[in-house]
Amino acid sequence: MRSVLSGKLLKEQILKSIELLCGTVKDSLGPMGRNVLINVSDRDPFITNDGVTIAENITSNDVVVQTILEILKEASLKTNEVVGDGTTTTLVLLESILKESYQQENVDQLEIKKQLENCLPTVLEHIQTLSRKPTRKDYFSIATVAANDSFIGRTTSDVFLKVKKKQCIFLRESKTEKTTYEIMNGYRLDVKVPEEYFLNQSNLVMENCHIIYLDYKVERIEELASFINQSTRYQENYIILCEGYNNEVASYLVDYFYDKKCFIVIASWMMYNAWQDEIMEDIRALEEDGVLSSVNISSSNIILHSSKNTKKRRDTLLKRYKEVEEDYQKEMLMNRIAMLHHGFATIYVGGFTTTEKREKIMRFEDALCAMEMARTGIVPGGGICFYQASDSLKEDCIGSKILKQALKVPFSQILSNANLSCDEIISNIKNANYEMLYNVKTNDYERVDDTSVIEPAAVVSYSLKNAVSIAGMILSINHLVINDFQEKHKDYEM
Repeated sequence: MRSVLSGKLLKEQILKSIELLCGTVKDSLGPMGRNVLINVSDRDPFITNDGVTIAENITSNDVVVQTILEILKEASLKTNEVVGDGTTTTLVLLESILKESYQQENVDQLEIKKQLENCLPTVLEHIQTLSRKPTRKDYFSIATVAANDSFIGRTTSDVFLKVKKKQCIFLRESKTEKTTYEIMNGYRLDVKVPEEYFLNQSNLVMENCHIIYLDYKVERIEELASFINQSTRYQENYIILCEGYNNEVASYLVDYFYDKKCFIVIASWMMYNAWQDEIMEDIRALEEDGVLSSVNISSSNIILHSSKNTKKRRDTLLKRYKEVEEDYQKEMLMNRIAMLHHGFATIYVGGFTTTEKREKIMRFEDALCAMEMARTGIVPGGGICFYQASDSLKEDCIGSKILKQALKVPFSQILSNANLSCDEIISNIKNANYEMLYNVKTNDYERVDDTSVIEPAAVVSYSLKNAVSIAGMILSINHLVINDFQEKHKDYEM
């Protein structure tokens, strides 16, 4: 049993791994890309055409292939981590670069790696020259292309342009088949307020209000005597946040509320102890002279409003956000930052089945990530940006020839997935000096300056950079060492 692979055998296993991963994922590229049904052990089977999700779920019982797969997957995972989109394109580029590189006879692979890296800046610079700033209409197009769905594109672009930040938009499964969204301006606390406060209305508005937090359950009205006296004497409004209250306390305060003797609302606030003090710091940052200008109250939440500039507090939270690693902490911090700034939004993604909802959520995520990256600029989509950028390379070395060929593959793959021939279409586009492109969805040509087929320049650039980076890593491998071989693994003879 051998644990070291080299030479021709290693190259064969790398190509086998490339075909398994990239050959599967590339069929999902473009608006006519196909879906993949994925079965995993810890959840129900689901359908998706999200490149990184497909890649993550491709595994092999062959230990050698699985080892190579993990390295290849890093290309798509890195792209997804940085820009949240473009993962399929990354793998399409990677497959072409590696297959072309391995076809070269009597050429040092390290030299090809070096040449590829030397050619990369030229292409990236050319991509940047094609970039322009997005308009409001472009955000809808970007979201629609990324999600391959006009409804998702419209919903996400509407929300994004109102909230301004992708991190301030949260995706949740809806309890129905309908997709809805809620935009919340102000600082929201999820609480339980006695229903008796809302006999004549569904919500209350209190102005110039004090917020008091008690870290215990209020069992007796005497525990609130000082606040009642203060409110009665100075006609001040109070919201008492506590860990709970009994019915007698709630009834007593509601009676006072409707007798106009004092305006005190009690609310049960079951926030985790680790966050209570920090959230109270946020509230203090919103207060002016110890009071909040306006508070909206319903039975399940209170919304705090303030005209005060809380930039210092937001910056402090943003610094912490960059330092923490846990996903829950990051979401909680960004939620608080959003509430201290433009507000936040929740999109409730609907569908008839859990599988449908999960698949849609991945599309919504792609759309949001694409719009976030579009801030810095957009370029013509549909693979034509890469194709045009290939013209910037001179065929003066093996590496430039390989990269030049790879840059043409995303465009041809998109057309192939739509059962269209590439030659005639690219000929017409080049004859028009790249001033038009082909919209696969409408099956027609469109002018570049008036097309909806666009994508973020950052996504295009990162897709290429990560493909070249991982290709270089693979080309530098001369041996593969496998430790702890099990009987189920193949014995590779050399």
